[in-house]
Amino acid sequence: MRKTIRIIALIVFIASIAGLAYFMVENYIDKRHQAEIDALRGMNTDIPDLLDEYAALYQENYDTIGWLKIEGTNIDNVVMYAPHIQEKYLRTDFYGNHSTRGCLYIAENCDIFKSDNIIIYGHNMSDGSMFGTLNYYADEDFYQTHKTFSFDTIYEKQTYEVVAAIKTEIPPEGEECFRYYEYTGKNDADMFRQYVDFINENKLYSTGVELQEGDSILTLSTCAYHTEQGRFIVVARKIS
Repeated sequence: MRKTIRIIALIVFIASIAGLAYFMVENYIDKRHQAEIDALRGMNTDIPDLLDEYAALYQENYDTIGWLKIEGTNIDNVVMYAPHIQEKYLRTDFYGNHSTRGCLYIAENCDIFKSDNIIIYGHNMSDGSMFGTLNYYADEDFYQTHKTFSFDTIYEKQTYEVVAAIKTEIPPEGEECFRYYEYTGKNDADMFRQYVDFINENKLYSTGVELQEGDSILTLSTCAYHTEQGRFIVVARKIS
């Protein structure tokens, strides 16, 4: 019996060490890839119609659509867009390899050129990578010193101002209610009004910024743990 217990304990120990080693190796690879991605940003190429600083990233991966940067956070990352492959970058890195942290990516149901509301998803990573620091906006004091941020597409420099920070959840299947992640359409006045109502009912504090019909909206979305299927989102409007 003691021999059996020792064998089981040894197996558990080896499995734990293997799991830790896998995590450390993956974390090292992800950080190395991030450094490579940072280096590609700003590298000049001769690809027409693209901003020069993002051309090399696009040449490396044609799913590259832009770059999101929020001062005061760890969010300073490439953003991907693969509209024909569901959640392609949920667990895939910039180079197409499996990755726990994945990439920041635009929802497949968005049209980057036509949608009123562009939704960017990212994992809430415990090490602060991806959208691991997005919830800084849950603190109104943080908002007061970080009211704007940049989201450049590969074609255009853009600045957004924060409209609201919201804690919400994914409602149960079949429940009749507004789902923020379904609002992407162009010129949908009814959905726009529902979205504004959703913001006003759920925002953590008032920013004094109100959405107007026709605004270009950006919604940043990540997991949250205040409730089952919790989500934390930051809503912003384009100002330049």
